[in-house]
Amino acid sequence: MKPGIDLALKQKYLDTDYIISDDPPLLMKIGEQSDDLRVLLGSMGVETAAFMTAWNPRSEHLTDDENDDRQGALLTDIETIRLNYLVGYGQGEDWLEYSYLVLGIDKDQATAMAMRFEQNAYVWIGPAGIPELITTV
Repeated sequence: MKPGIDLALKQKYLDTDYIISDDPPLLMKIGEQSDDLRVLLGSMGVETAAFMTAWNPRSEHLTDDENDDRQGALLTDIETIRLNYLVGYGQGEDWLEYSYLVLGIDKDQATAMAMRFEQNAYVWIGPAGIPELITTV
Protein backbone atom coordinates (compact mmCIF):
# COMPACT_ATOMS: atom_id res chain seq x y z
CA MET A 1 0.00 0.00 0.00
CA LYS A 2 1.25 3.48 -0.87
CA PRO A 3 2.06 5.69 2.13
CA GLY A 4 0.16 8.62 0.62
CA ILE A 5 0.82 12.32 0.94
CA ASP A 6 0.41 14.59 3.92
CA LEU A 7 -3.23 15.62 4.32
CA ALA A 8 -2.37 19.34 4.48
CA LEU A 9 -0.41 19.05 1.21
CA LYS A 10 -3.24 17.10 -0.40
CA GLN A 11 -5.65 19.85 0.63
CA LYS A 12 -3.39 22.42 -1.05
CA TYR A 13 -3.61 20.41 -4.27
CA LEU A 14 -7.39 20.23 -3.95
CA ASP A 15 -7.61 24.01 -3.40
CA THR A 16 -5.31 24.88 -6.31
CA ASP A 17 -6.55 26.77 -9.35
CA TYR A 18 -5.47 24.85 -12.46
CA ILE A 19 -5.46 27.25 -15.39
CA ILE A 20 -5.15 26.37 -19.07
CA SER A 21 -3.67 29.29 -20.98
CA ASP A 22 -6.25 29.22 -23.77
CA ASP A 23 -8.17 32.16 -25.22
CA PRO A 24 -9.93 32.84 -22.93
CA PRO A 25 -8.05 31.05 -20.10
CA LEU A 26 -9.89 28.04 -18.70
CA LEU A 27 -10.02 27.46 -14.93
CA MET A 28 -10.22 23.91 -13.60
CA LYS A 29 -11.02 22.97 -10.01
CA ILE A 30 -10.72 19.44 -8.65
CA GLY A 31 -14.11 17.72 -8.53
CA GLU A 32 -15.97 20.44 -10.43
CA GLN A 33 -17.44 19.42 -13.78
CA SER A 34 -16.61 21.86 -16.55
CA ASP A 35 -18.57 22.13 -19.79
CA ASP A 36 -15.79 24.36 -21.15
CA LEU A 37 -13.28 21.62 -20.47
CA ARG A 38 -15.46 18.99 -22.16
CA VAL A 39 -15.85 21.29 -25.19
CA LEU A 40 -12.09 21.85 -25.29
CA LEU A 41 -11.37 18.11 -25.22
CA GLY A 42 -14.00 17.50 -27.89
CA SER A 43 -12.61 20.24 -30.11
CA MET A 44 -9.19 18.60 -29.86
CA GLY A 45 -10.66 15.18 -30.71
CA VAL A 46 -9.79 13.53 -27.38
CA GLU A 47 -11.74 12.21 -24.40
CA THR A 48 -9.00 12.36 -21.77
CA ALA A 49 -6.20 14.62 -20.62
CA ALA A 50 -3.76 15.06 -17.77
CA PHE A 51 -2.60 18.34 -16.29
CA MET A 52 0.95 17.86 -15.12
CA THR A 53 4.18 19.56 -14.20
CA ALA A 54 7.79 18.62 -13.58
CA TRP A 55 8.33 21.48 -11.12
CA ASN A 56 9.42 20.94 -7.52
CA PRO A 57 9.76 17.14 -7.31
CA ARG A 58 8.13 15.70 -4.18
CA SER A 59 7.27 19.31 -3.24
CA GLU A 60 10.95 20.20 -2.81
CA HIS A 61 11.38 23.81 -3.95
CA LEU A 62 13.97 24.09 -6.71
CA THR A 63 15.34 27.16 -8.45
CA ASP A 64 13.49 28.49 -11.49
CA ASP A 65 16.39 27.33 -13.69
CA GLU A 66 16.21 23.79 -12.29
CA ASN A 67 12.44 23.75 -12.71
CA ASP A 68 12.72 25.08 -16.27
CA ASP A 69 15.16 22.28 -17.13
CA ARG A 70 12.80 19.69 -15.67
CA GLN A 71 9.84 21.21 -17.51
CA GLY A 72 11.81 21.05 -20.76
CA ALA A 73 12.48 17.35 -20.18
CA LEU A 74 8.74 16.79 -19.56
CA LEU A 75 7.93 18.56 -22.83
CA THR A 76 10.42 16.32 -24.64
CA ASP A 77 8.65 13.26 -23.20
CA ILE A 78 5.24 14.59 -24.29
CA GLU A 79 6.54 15.26 -27.80
CA THR A 80 8.23 11.83 -27.95
CA ILE A 81 4.88 10.08 -27.48
CA ARG A 82 3.41 12.47 -30.09
CA LEU A 83 0.63 13.96 -28.02
CA ASN A 84 -0.73 17.47 -28.31
CA TYR A 85 -0.64 19.74 -25.29
CA LEU A 86 -1.65 23.15 -24.05
CA VAL A 87 0.38 25.29 -21.68
CA GLY A 88 -0.99 26.17 -18.26
CA TYR A 89 -0.14 26.57 -14.62
CA GLY A 90 -1.26 25.59 -11.16
CA GLN A 91 -1.63 28.46 -8.74
CA GLY A 92 -2.03 28.33 -4.99
CA GLU A 93 -2.14 31.01 -2.36
CA ASP A 94 1.59 31.74 -2.49
CA TRP A 95 2.98 29.70 -5.39
CA LEU A 96 2.74 29.01 -9.10
CA GLU A 97 3.97 26.02 -11.14
CA TYR A 98 3.97 25.89 -14.92
CA SER A 99 2.22 22.85 -16.33
CA TYR A 100 1.00 21.14 -19.49
CA LEU A 101 -2.45 19.83 -20.31
CA VAL A 102 -1.50 16.65 -22.17
CA LEU A 103 -4.32 15.78 -24.56
CA GLY A 104 -5.34 12.19 -25.28
CA ILE A 105 -2.94 10.61 -22.79
CA ASP A 106 -4.20 7.51 -21.01
CA LYS A 107 -4.17 7.22 -17.25
CA ASP A 108 -1.35 4.65 -17.11
CA GLN A 109 0.87 6.86 -19.29
CA ALA A 110 0.05 9.92 -17.19
CA THR A 111 0.79 8.12 -13.92
CA ALA A 112 4.09 6.79 -15.26
CA MET A 113 5.07 10.26 -16.49
CA ALA A 114 4.18 11.90 -13.17
CA MET A 115 6.20 9.27 -11.31
CA ARG A 116 9.18 9.68 -13.66
CA PHE A 117 9.23 13.38 -12.77
CA GLU A 118 8.77 12.62 -9.05
CA GLN A 119 5.40 14.33 -8.74
CA ASN A 120 3.17 13.56 -5.76
CA ALA A 121 0.08 13.98 -7.90
CA TYR A 122 -1.39 15.18 -11.17
CA VAL A 123 -4.83 16.14 -12.42
CA TRP A 124 -6.71 13.59 -14.53
CA ILE A 125 -9.61 14.58 -16.77
CA GLY A 126 -11.82 11.80 -18.08
CA PRO A 127 -14.70 11.95 -20.59
CA ALA A 128 -17.09 13.54 -18.06
CA GLY A 129 -14.85 16.63 -17.84
CA ILE A 130 -14.40 16.42 -14.08
CA PRO A 131 -10.81 17.12 -12.94
CA GLU A 132 -9.65 14.47 -10.47
CA LEU A 133 -6.54 14.48 -8.28
CA ILE A 134 -4.47 11.34 -8.83
CA THR A 135 -1.76 10.72 -6.26
CA THR A 136 1.39 8.78 -7.12
CA VAL A 137 2.82 8.26 -3.63
